[in-house]
Amino acid sequence: MFLWGWTDSRLIARTLESLRPFDTLDGPVGPAELVGMRDGVLVEVTREGADATRVRFVDAGGPADAWTAAHSFLWVVTRRLPVEEALLLGDDTEPLHYREGRIRTVPTSGERY
Repeated sequence: MFLWGWTDSRLIARTLESLRPFDTLDGPVGPAELVGMRDGVLVEVTREGADATRVRFVDAGGPADAWTAAHSFLWVVTRRLPVEEALLLGDDTEPLHYREGRIRTVPTSGERY
């Protein structure tokens, strides 16, 4: 997931913790500001420029799945925090785009918002 207009990794961690506590949490680790594990999903937060942040969710063999964790985070973060825009991408799923207070599927080349 990519977030624009807001890049505070500590606030991201608190928002994620409000959904479900981390089993482990550390950072910075390499280029990541924050790396955590919760219910078998690896969460990595990396700054991508001055006003963009990437939050990556990766299945690591636990009871939860990365898509569910990322989707839940998208809904919470866009309702509680000053996010201008967000893009949720994943394998074998429709991309979701948040802008101007709405979450929508990403239009294909012939479609318009």
